[in-house]
Amino acid sequence: MIDIFSFATALLDTIFPPRCLVCSVFLSHSLDSSPKKQDLDNYLCDACRQQLQISKVSLDASSQGGGEHVFSAYLYAGLLEKIIPPWKYHDRHEFFPLIKILLKLAWSRHEFSALHFDLILAVPLTPLALRKRGFNQAFFIASCSAAFLEFPLACNLLLKTIDTPRQASLDRRARTRNVSSDLFLVPEPEKIRGKNILLCDDVLTTGTTLSAAAKVLKDAGANSISGFTLARVLL
Repeated sequence: MIDIFSFATALLDTIFPPRCLVCSVFLSHSLDSSPKKQDLDNYLCDACRQQLQISKVSLDASSQGGGEHVFSAYLYAGLLEKIIPPWKYHDRHEFFPLIKILLKLAWSRHEFSALHFDLILAVPLTPLALRKRGFNQAFFIASCSAAFLEFPLACNLLLKTIDTPRQASLDRRARTRNVSSDLFLVPEPEKIRGKNILLCDDVLTTGTTLSAAAKVLKDAGANSISGFTLARVLL
């Protein structure tokens, strides 16, 4: 029996060949007889994939960012510098599956048999910022990570109460002044008391945001805080 969905997909790809999400160059034609592509090949051309710079800092070797350990999957340069801003600020929703693949590849590079997290949390947005943006990119990263690692995902256990200017718009000194622990609130401390938490965000620059959030969680009784970000800025 003919798979109607596969046939329709192949037909559409023949009429409208897929393009690279970053540079819009055509990807290989659907009638190409080359071996089946890997996931990244379905979204990025060869030139854009070569701009992907993997962070060499492992989860158990970095203490930047306010937690016991901090891991960043990629460097905020090249490909990630082109993907993250339009994804966050310009409604480029077609980047969601690509971000998910990048996260899966990042977590698959590491051995996690010795790690255990009781909860995975995201650095929160204020309700106003969430309404304006339409989604919390840190929560998407946290939810994908929870699925890959098979650890529990929690929401609304860490809240942000005050809007602040976007960190990306500030220099290093202003970033530090812009974020403090009193911006965050743990509404139900009994739910995080004694827990080992993985706190997720999109980009690590100075570590100020993760530090402030981690301090509030520790003060509320969390046992340990580790951090994970999709990308890291080299200062």
